[in-house]
Formats: sequence, C-alpha cells, structure tokens
Amino acid sequence: MKLLISAYACRPDMGSEPAVGWNWVLEYSKLCELVVLTNFTNKPYIEDYLASHKVEFEKVRFIYVKPKLKVELWYKEWERLERFYYICWQHAALRIAKKLCNKEKFDYVQHITYVSCVMPTYMYKLNVPFIYGPVSGGEAVPTIIHYPFRKKENIIENIRKCTQLIAKKSFNLKRCCKNAELIITVTEESKNMLPVKYQEKTVVLQAIGLNKSAILDKRKIFNDSKTRFLIAGRMLSWKGFKIGIEAFVKALESGVKAELTVLGTGNSEMKNALKYIAGDHLNREICFVDSVRYDKMAEFYDEHDVLLNCSLRDSGCLVVMEAMGRGLPIICIDTGGPKINTESGGAIKIKPAKYDELREKLAEAIILLTKDSEKKNVLSYEGQKIAFEEFEYESKISTFYYKYLEKR
Repeated sequence: MKLLISAYACRPDMGSEPAVGWNWVLEYSKLCELVVLTNFTNKPYIEDYLASHKVEFEKVRFIYVKPKLKVELWYKEWERLERFYYICWQHAALRIAKKLCNKEKFDYVQHITYVSCVMPTYMYKLNVPFIYGPVSGGEAVPTIIHYPFRKKENIIENIRKCTQLIAKKSFNLKRCCKNAELIITVTEESKNMLPVKYQEKTVVLQAIGLNKSAILDKRKIFNDSKTRFLIAGRMLSWKGFKIGIEAFVKALESGVKAELTVLGTGNSEMKNALKYIAGDHLNREICFVDSVRYDKMAEFYDEHDVLLNCSLRDSGCLVVMEAMGRGLPIICIDTGGPKINTESGGAIKIKPAKYDELREKLAEAIILLTKDSEKKNVLSYEGQKIAFEEFEYESKISTFYYKYLEKR
C-alpha cells in the first residue's frame, strides 16, 4: 500500500502538532510506503534524524513544500501570519500533490496536520481516495457551567464560537466531508460539528498518543499515606486551573491530608490570581512549579498519586494520557479529550454542571481519592491498561490501519 500524507507540521522530538504529524508518519512507515508533504521549515530537523535512522525510513520520501512567496520577509513560524501562510502552503502542496498523482499511484491521500477542521486542506481535490483527519475544532466550554471568565477571556471565547460557526458552514469543510472515504475526528464534539449526513463515515480517534517508553511497565500501588495531587498544563482560563484549585482548597478545609502541585506556564496576572486562591495553603499544601524538563516528566508523574484535570474544552489533553500511562488515577470534567481518553475507565469523571455544583463534585472526588487507596489502585490499573492498549502510538495507528485501510 502507498499513502500520500499531508503533514504541514511534522518534526521529531517536539510536542503538539509537529509530534502528531511525526508520530503518524513514523508508525505508518512500519506498515506501508509513504510520500510526505511537509513544511520546508521541518527539513533540517527531519534530515538530521534520518541521518541516523535511514533503515527505519526506507519506504518514506519527504517533500518539503515552500510557497512561491517572499516568506522570509513576513512569516515567522508558529507566530507571525501563521494562518495566512498555512493557507498559502496548502495551495502549494496541492500543486505538488497533483504532479505526484500524475506520475505515481497512491491508494489513499490523508490530511493529518493541522489537526483542525477550521483550517483548510485541499487534498480532497485529488483523484485519490481521501482520508480527512484527524481533525478537531468542535470543542466548546459547556454553557451550563457559566465559567467566570474575565472580560478579555469572554471575548476570546465568543470569537472562537463565531469561528466555529463560520467553519461549520464553510465550503471547504463540506467538500472535505463529501469527498472523504473516511473522516477522523478527535472528539464527539468535533464529530457533531460535521454535517449530519457525513457523520456515519466518521470514526472518533485521538490524534495524539504515547510512545512506549512513556508507559510504566509495572503496577503503581497506593497505601494510606498522604496523597499528592498534580494539576498541569498551560495556565489558560479554559484549562480550569481556577476551579481545580478552589475545589482542592475546599477539600483541605474538610480536613483531608493532601498536597497539590500546580505545574504550568502562564502570565504573571493569571499565576498571581491562582496563588491568591490558594490562600494560607500556598507553599504548604499547595505549591507552584514553573516547568519541568520534558525528559524528566515521567519521573515527575511518578512523584505524584492523582492527576486533577479541569480542562473545559480540550480536544486532546496529552497530560491525561501521560498521567494514565504512569498509573495515576484521573479526576476530570467529562468533556472533550479527557472524556474520550477515559471512556474505558481510569478516572472519576464529573459531568458538566453549574459552577458551584461542579466545584463541589470535584472536591468530593478529591476527598474520596485521598481516603480510598483501593479506589486509587483500581483506577490506576485501568488507566495503565488503557494507555497500553489505546494510547500507545504503534498500537493505535496499526489498529487503525488494519481496520480501516487494509480492509477497504
């Protein structure tokens, strides 16, 4: 089998979108022949990796696409005019893809990155069976929560909702769905964003995953000692740090013996507001850590017992996957990526509710896992099992390949 892959973001040893592109390519390379279209900025990183991994990529050919524009004058990767550049890149990639398809036979063309149905792809225009995704974009903060966003944050959320409405009606999304043999969405919310008549050919599958080394190879056993909780991620309002810390303070006030580490980067205003919520517990039961080197994160997870994740609209949420892989029970809000990641177990999931009720339920879950070691052991075992069977990249992508591509 031979696949043509559109992976604008695709780079080894990096997180986020580049990791998605790279890991899908890496695992596909073990199964079939590939031609990968990717952004020209990825070339030095990929070529450096290939220099010591030639055998692994014998069946992979990378084509580095650069739009015919004076991009050096205005484009700055990941920052300045990225969205406009991405659209230009998609047009350039289509022109190259058409030439390739005139010379070579492909069984499928698949759009992988960006993982967004808001951003366009034109690969559906090729006369090749088209796989659309994985894509996200339909996730939203449940309105029932009435989360207390600040004025600027409310504006951002409202702009995002408008963008979703525009994307839902867009010509590109409709054409992608109509021409796709198969659509992959990362959450049910994104699936529901698609026209109803195309949802029957949609499969829900997370774009992100774990490398085998990230999964603990032995069981984590808990006892009745003090429970160490962790909340981690970027300190953005919709990540729910505020309600998470408030719930933890409420649990502490009930008399439980527990500690919370708050790991994350954010602006000083947000961080100071969160520290204020911690009150007298700051630097005692609640401590803040700015960053941990990525190669030390596994050890950091191992120092904790439970992950508290209060993300309100995350499409993926790698931190939940990583924590489950290290045997940490999860407390999360039942929405977005965390909802998908914990469908088979491993977590106490709190249904979206009014803010005060949601905070109360989170505090009750914290108290429960502080007192019940057996519950922690059960959730830990479930989480590790799920991580190995569903999150590990090789298992996830090979299962998808044989189930949906080889089968057709």
